[in-house]
Amino acid sequence: MVLFLVLITFINTLVTAWAYLSLNRQRYLFSERFGFTVTFLASTSCSFVLALNLFLLFPTHLEVVSTFTLFLGIVIGALFGSMVNMQSFIAGVFNGGVGGIMGSMLGAVALDPSLCGLPADLWAEQDMMLFMSLLSLGIQLLSASMLTLAKRL
Repeated sequence: MVLFLVLITFINTLVTAWAYLSLNRQRYLFSERFGFTVTFLASTSCSFVLALNLFLLFPTHLEVVSTFTLFLGIVIGALFGSMVNMQSFIAGVFNGGVGGIMGSMLGAVALDPSLCGLPADLWAEQDMMLFMSLLSLGIQLLSASMLTLAKRL
C-alpha cells in the first residue's frame, strides 16, 4: 500500500510540474483575469492533492505533515501566482496554503471518519486510503486538463 501511495504522489507531482511548465511557457498570452483563474485553480488543487497524499503516507506525524504541507502549498501557490502579477501572487499564496491545510484535514478524516461524526467502520482503512488516493489522482488530472484546454481556447 505504501508503494502505491508513493507512486500516486509521484504521478501527482509530475502532473503539477507539467502543468506549471506548460502554463509558464505561455504566460505572456494570459490576460489578468485568466491568470488569476489559473492561479486559483492550480494552486488550490495541486496543494490539496499533494497534502492529501502526504498525509496518507505519513499518518502518525500530524503536526510535521500539516506544517510541511502548509508551506508546500504556499510555495506551489507562489509559483503559479508569480506568472502574471502581484494580485495573482497573493491569491496563489493564500489558496495554496488553504489547499494544503484542506488536504491534511481530509487525510485525517479519511483515516479516522469518527472525527466528523461518521461511523468508524464505514470503510476499512486500506479501502479509504485507496479511494482517496485515486480520487486525488482524478482531481489532479481533471484540473490539469481543464487548465491546458482553457489556454488553447
